[in-house]
Amino acid sequence: MWVARFTVTHKDSMTSPLTEKHNVTMLVFPMNSYVEKNKIFITAGHYILGKEEDKKKYFEEAIKNPRVLESDLSGDLLIYTFWAPLKNTHLLQWVTPNIMFLKPTIVGPDGLQHFTMGSWKKENLTEVMEKIKPNTESFELESLKKEKVSDLFIPHIAAPLSKKQKEVLSLAYVMGYYKYPKKTNLEKMAKKAKLSPSTLQEHLRKAEEKIIPFTMENMVQNPTVQRAKQE
Repeated sequence: MWVARFTVTHKDSMTSPLTEKHNVTMLVFPMNSYVEKNKIFITAGHYILGKEEDKKKYFEEAIKNPRVLESDLSGDLLIYTFWAPLKNTHLLQWVTPNIMFLKPTIVGPDGLQHFTMGSWKKENLTEVMEKIKPNTESFELESLKKEKVSDLFIPHIAAPLSKKQKEVLSLAYVMGYYKYPKKTNLEKMAKKAKLSPSTLQEHLRKAEEKIIPFTMENMVQNPTVQRAKQE
């Protein structure tokens, strides 16, 4: 399969200004889309990462947008349907039937949108990217190559974390604690969360302690885990 990874920014986005304003990260899961009467209609799930008060402000403002037709909020997941003019070519990737979203689109606090899309034909990807470019302020192609798709992101796999564990883990992700090299440290995160470094570390350790075993148990076709269970 051909896989394209690219990053964009654009003024007409409904999401990027809000992730920047409220300092949150959003994972976008496409659910449904179609074109009707010169409008694009899109339904997507938006999973928000960040501090609780920032996420609340994001949700409140997002559903007030007059282009939002229906919405449903549960915990950190917002599902809504919105419309946009067909001239907004940057949205055409959502309604292109020969394009597959291999991972959620990531929209960070910097407003950058990170896409990972696949197709059986290279020209399908190049065509949709050429349609997207005119409506963007920046477009950076990270890679376009043929490769084996070894895994897919499954959004319903989630460990049962407490509210504080979710908040601390989201903060660590947003601030780049899990990047290599690390973009932050426990002291900086603790200051941001208004916690002592030891308390933050304890919440983070407990969250990781739940997530890693849960992920390993639910990993598709994991021979290592299966063998360990049999022993």
